[in-house]
Amino acid sequence: MVAYKGVKMGHIRQRKLKNGGTRYQAEVRLKGHPTLTAMFDRRSDAKVWIQKVETDIRCGRQQLYSEGSRHTFGEAVERYYKEHKVSVVKRGHLEWWKKELGVLYLQDIRPAIISVKKQKILSEPNKKGVIRSGSTCNRFLATLSHLMNVCVKEWEWTVENAVRKISREKEPQERIRFLTPEERLRFFEACKQSENHHLFLFVVLLLSTGCRYNEIRHLKWTDVDLLQGKITITKSKNTDMRSIPIRGLPLELLRELTSKSLSIGYVFPSRNPSKPLEPRRAFRTAIRRAGLKEFRGHDCRHSYATEMLAQGLSLGEIGHLLGHRSVSMTRRYAHLVESRSIDAVSKMSEQIFQGVENE
Repeated sequence: MVAYKGVKMGHIRQRKLKNGGTRYQAEVRLKGHPTLTAMFDRRSDAKVWIQKVETDIRCGRQQLYSEGSRHTFGEAVERYYKEHKVSVVKRGHLEWWKKELGVLYLQDIRPAIISVKKQKILSEPNKKGVIRSGSTCNRFLATLSHLMNVCVKEWEWTVENAVRKISREKEPQERIRFLTPEERLRFFEACKQSENHHLFLFVVLLLSTGCRYNEIRHLKWTDVDLLQGKITITKSKNTDMRSIPIRGLPLELLRELTSKSLSIGYVFPSRNPSKPLEPRRAFRTAIRRAGLKEFRGHDCRHSYATEMLAQGLSLGEIGHLLGHRSVSMTRRYAHLVESRSIDAVSKMSEQIFQGVENE
């Protein structure tokens, strides 16, 4: 193999650690540029890294390595905030990663480092004193992976996304909790008795539209069409816009509310009209008063999907109303379709074989 001009072929230094362990420092020198280095637990990994770096240099991609040693992870997070919409949850993930990795240069963020941080996510309690689940850990990794992908593909600040080499935690199958007719009535009654006079309509909209909690929170009067009877979700988790029909009681309650308000700004405003109401405490109090066991706000979406299935909508139609990008998200309700199919087959058999004797 012909050596690339100006490149000193890579070599590996063995480093003894204070704890008695051994690490391997891989180096590749390029004339006119800083020495490229990386640390590994195994010599074989160091060899693979050197081969990849030398190949990239021969292909003219050496500037990516110099960029990776020029920008820190903290700089990447700040730029990411400026160029991408970041939800409250993802911002929390990024702030955690920034605290852990912020001072490191991007090229120094190796799989071994991320693996250690992953174990810290799983072992340390969050602000509420609760140990994070495997599912939460996977969300942290997904947020970090997207940021690193942007650094690689859009900004060319580094050469690889090390998160891709990290195994994900096995997630339990998501439970589907929906309200029974009796529970629904108790829940409505508890909402009516709430000191928060907006809570009843808030819950009615959750159960009649299948919208996410924050989608209803951020609903504005400009998103509500009282003439055609529909609401439009413009601020969604996956940034997609969708319209949802509303009829009956929800529409009547919205019409009553608009006659009492200025019909501008948020449908559920806080004391500061420029910000939406946060009814979470009242919402949880109503759940407790109604005696609903293991019920969360997101379960209102499950209840909506279950009712739509009972009305004969397909999984694809329900997925559209719920704002699912992937059909796999809606497949969680497939077992409900199966039970309905069994009933349909039973009725069909009774009808077509009526009067036929088994001789």
